[in-house]
Amino acid sequence: MYTFLIGIFSSVSTVGLLLFAVYLSRNWLVERLKASIKYEYDVRLEKHKSDFSRRELSYEEIIHALYDMTRYFRVHKEDYGQGTGLSDEREQELLQKYIAASSSLNKATDIGAFYVSDEASTILNNLRKRDQLDYYNEPKFEFYEQEYKEHQIALDKLMKVAKKELNIS
Repeated sequence: MYTFLIGIFSSVSTVGLLLFAVYLSRNWLVERLKASIKYEYDVRLEKHKSDFSRRELSYEEIIHALYDMTRYFRVHKEDYGQGTGLSDEREQELLQKYIAASSSLNKATDIGAFYVSDEASTILNNLRKRDQLDYYNEPKFEFYEQEYKEHQIALDKLMKVAKKELNIS
């Protein structure tokens, strides 16, 4: 009888230890699974934040470039060949901003589709492919007037698209 009790006790203790080991391994497995899911979620969230930030910076760069270009055209469309009335330093500053904005806008048009919506990309491509007056054979104020209007229209459209895409009210 004593042997029988020892056998039952050892069986019960073995089963108890096995159940305890299964319980611990189940908890460990559940925690590992939770950590894996959390890690995957954190990676996706970080990628989403990064993409949004990149998109936001792209729109900001494009809008600033269009604004600087419209400012340049607005000043020059109203001079009618009599000069802008600005100091040479100020005209040089406007020209430098225009050159930088033009370069930035060309870059954004070429690679902007990776960061901005198709609608915004279409606006930029349409601006690039528009019919332009001949700078050398047309009156300058007419050239600048047309460029001002075209860039202002593109800026207005792009601002609406950016607001919609970035959820800005």
